[in-house]
Amino acid sequence: MSRTDVFRRDLRSVYRSRTGTAVTAIVALTTVVAAGLFALGSGVQALAGIGALLVVGSLVALVFLGSPKQIAAVVLAFTVLAVVVTLALREPSGSGARPGMGTAVLVAGGGLSLLLPLVGLIGSYAALVGERETGSVRFLLGLPNSRDDAYAGKFASRSTVVCVPLVVCLLLTGLIVALTFRDGSFLAMVGLTAVSTPYALLFVGIGLTASAYADTSNRAVAVVIAVFAVLRGGWPAVQFLTLTGVESVYPRPEWYFWIGRLNPINAYVKLTTLFAEFEYGHPLITTPDEVATVATTHWFAAAVLLGWTVLAPVAGLLYFRRRDLL
Repeated sequence: MSRTDVFRRDLRSVYRSRTGTAVTAIVALTTVVAAGLFALGSGVQALAGIGALLVVGSLVALVFLGSPKQIAAVVLAFTVLAVVVTLALREPSGSGARPGMGTAVLVAGGGLSLLLPLVGLIGSYAALVGERETGSVRFLLGLPNSRDDAYAGKFASRSTVVCVPLVVCLLLTGLIVALTFRDGSFLAMVGLTAVSTPYALLFVGIGLTASAYADTSNRAVAVVIAVFAVLRGGWPAVQFLTLTGVESVYPRPEWYFWIGRLNPINAYVKLTTLFAEFEYGHPLITTPDEVATVATTHWFAAAVLLGWTVLAPVAGLLYFRRRDLL
């Protein structure tokens, strides 16, 4: 069984369960539906609240009540509804009520910076450990097939599950943004898609590495939750604690940005600022004040993100090659 066979087999398995369609639901609600809500009005806080309730309510219903076909139907309905209603009710051209491009990048990029790690981890954490728990790992590795082929096929299938809906939904979001936002740019949304894809692959790689390491699905879940907690909460906390005892914390010292921008989440958010102007800086990362350092550049952010994206799945492969699976 070649890596292509592993890819096809695993992709069918993912879409027979709730995982594939649930991932698509989360991505669609975070991008297309969220952008549509913001395009329909100027009350950003109210719309954010409505959008949050919509996302939470839909996800709870999908996870606990929905079959794969029902999930797919809900995703399609929400996506089509968002596009049609937004285009039908958009403000006239030149209207000051239209949100700007900065709002589009903040909504899509900011939302993905928080939820795409969860999507990538959820979509990949069971890829290998699930084979061990069901006993099908003997079939996976019992045919003329190397561990590298098995791992590569799994990575390709789980990446497809996450990245295909991500690309499609961001391009649909680009259509909404270009036609309804004040200075909306479809090309800018294409750029956002280009930097979001390796960000998604990074967390697919982390999830697959956790799956290669763990003996049970519960342990794999614990590992991916711990990784997300460290990157989302623990890392910024440590970064802030390093300022303890510093006489003057403003402007932030140069090393503060080196610590923060090595975090792939911060690196991704920094790259999203390529596609819109933020007058007061992006609210999800610290804006340098009188500090000029390589760590705050877009080139450094790109290098950090690509480095994490390559190293995460490679670490899992190196461990998978030598561990006892049977």
